[in-house]
Amino acid sequence: MPENQPAAMVELPKLIDEREGDGDVGCPLPSAFVQIGKVVHWEGTPNFLEIAAVLEPQSDVRPGQFVGVWHGKRGHPVLTVVQVANCRDVNPNEEPVLAVARERLGLGAAYASEGTSTRIHRLMEGPTVEELELEVLGESVRSNGPAFAVERLIRAGDPVVLLTDDLIAETIGSLPKPENGLHTGEVYGERPIQVTFDPQALQMHIGIFGNPGKGKSYSSGVIMEEALQWGIPTLILDINGEMIAAARSLGGLILTLPDPSFGLSLSLITSAELLQVAPNIQEGTIYAELIELAHDRLRSEKKGQPFTFADLVAKIQEIGKQTDAKAPSVNTACSRVLALEHDPVVGGNFDFVEAVVKHRLVVLDCRYLTLRQTRLIAAAAARELQRVGREMARKAEAGDKSAADWFSIFMVDEAHQVAPSDEGVVSSQVMFEIARMGRHVRTGLVLISQSPSDLNPSVLKRLQLRFIFALEKDQLRAIQGVMADLDERLVAKLPKLPRGVCGVSGSSELVRHGFLMRVRERRTPVGGTTPKVFAGRTKTPLKTSR
Repeated sequence: MPENQPAAMVELPKLIDEREGDGDVGCPLPSAFVQIGKVVHWEGTPNFLEIAAVLEPQSDVRPGQFVGVWHGKRGHPVLTVVQVANCRDVNPNEEPVLAVARERLGLGAAYASEGTSTRIHRLMEGPTVEELELEVLGESVRSNGPAFAVERLIRAGDPVVLLTDDLIAETIGSLPKPENGLHTGEVYGERPIQVTFDPQALQMHIGIFGNPGKGKSYSSGVIMEEALQWGIPTLILDINGEMIAAARSLGGLILTLPDPSFGLSLSLITSAELLQVAPNIQEGTIYAELIELAHDRLRSEKKGQPFTFADLVAKIQEIGKQTDAKAPSVNTACSRVLALEHDPVVGGNFDFVEAVVKHRLVVLDCRYLTLRQTRLIAAAAARELQRVGREMARKAEAGDKSAADWFSIFMVDEAHQVAPSDEGVVSSQVMFEIARMGRHVRTGLVLISQSPSDLNPSVLKRLQLRFIFALEKDQLRAIQGVMADLDERLVAKLPKLPRGVCGVSGSSELVRHGFLMRVRERRTPVGGTTPKVFAGRTKTPLKTSR
């Protein structure tokens, strides 16, 4: 330094990078956003996958809530969406040793509160979800193009903000208006942001899972209401009587089985099913082969038209003559078939499609049937809906406009019993076929289950929209692969959340990012509630003799 240069003019090296200073705002935080905290350096974060943030004293967040991190220092409006996975209170003054010492000394909470204290704060943690380029329009913002994967590293010190309702709806994939889709509820949180899925969700199949009493049956009623508002004929296989009250209020058809007006035509049953339901059949015997061959031929000859037990017996006798079967075998085959006439669900000619078109809503109350009978009805109903849907699809391709409007819903309660993981159960095979081809044959599935681990895996993974209520840990592990990007920390909180709150996951076409939802209020009455057997009772001491 020259000797004659004044000391005040000496230039010191810059110890603070002005690019990171408060004066460099780059792109100011839009007034549409409310800042609730700032990102901090915590346990290796921020990184591309995870952040932590200190919350403002008056701000609060909930599990599953979506917030944003504003990249103002980058010079253009970019926002990273983050989902709250956890939040912790940090208060060193309440460490066990200090807390006990104050109590013993009678000092109480002799320290400053959050907002004044330099030690007390709350730390929010969560994964990054996506990035948005925004367009700032005065006091409002909107996305400028589609969201994309996180590519910009969040910096410690970046502001954390509340997202607008529109941006939250866009993040989860909700339509802007309830009348445009399936209005199922609202995002769980303080602000009632409505959740409306693309109605295409009905074509992509829906799964509803949860323990009893957590909202599973209630939400299935919401789906039923939405389907009917869209004019979709709905057939419900009700094992617990959950939908009877709702169907009655809507003027639907309720059949408590067995019912004289209901019976499965033999043409709707496969030969394998017939052998399973006919009494005292030993597979591999000559009489079993006669029954199977006669039934197969009749189904082929009738081309879907109904036939009677008398027709089947006549065909058995005809085939017996053609094959030189011995009289005892023919007689045994005929007697086994005729014994089925006493089965209350086999025989007759109930038309599932005609009933569901006429009444819009049909509930088959299966509470008083055996599991074997219930599975038989489920397979026949699904097969018939699929057959008609396939015919309508062909007609629609040929230009038939009325056929192009055809679509139906098959809703099954306790679906793990009807479509179990056992591949040998025929109803599981039929359900898999609908799950695989349903959208092409104009048939949608809504499956409700408290035990998804027992549901056929091939069916389970084809349910493209899933509502997951509180479940046991083993059940949650079983469906881990279909929970999409629903954070495991949120899944662990499901049992602790209020009744009616569920985790929502699904394919990216329907649910962009997994979230928590409170199911909307139903417009129809709720049935199947647990009877209050202890109402009016009193507990009295037991009298014992000495």
